[in-house]
Amino acid sequence: MLLLDSLHAALDSFGVRCVLARNHRLVLRYNEAPLSPSGLTNPRLHIFLPCGTRTAVTDGTVYWLDTGEAAPAGDPAAAARLFTSNQLAAARA
Repeated sequence: MLLLDSLHAALDSFGVRCVLARNHRLVLRYNEAPLSPSGLTNPRLHIFLPCGTRTAVTDGTVYWLDTGEAAPAGDPAAAARLFTSNQLAAARA
């Protein structure tokens, strides 16, 4: 959550709107495989860009966009710059 919140703040400084969301999964048939257990799901950062909505996740070391783009999680400002420039370039193409 903290890493995605850092990316959210960095994207906010570029004027990009974002929403950090997390779902709670409820599984009623816990004894039937292969269902995932009940509980919180991994957080996702929904990024609203002119070319459309993108979703970012992290594994603790890398930020991943749903487009397959990746950036190191150690520098959220650089990741925000990379994601916005690539997405805006794609929108112009």
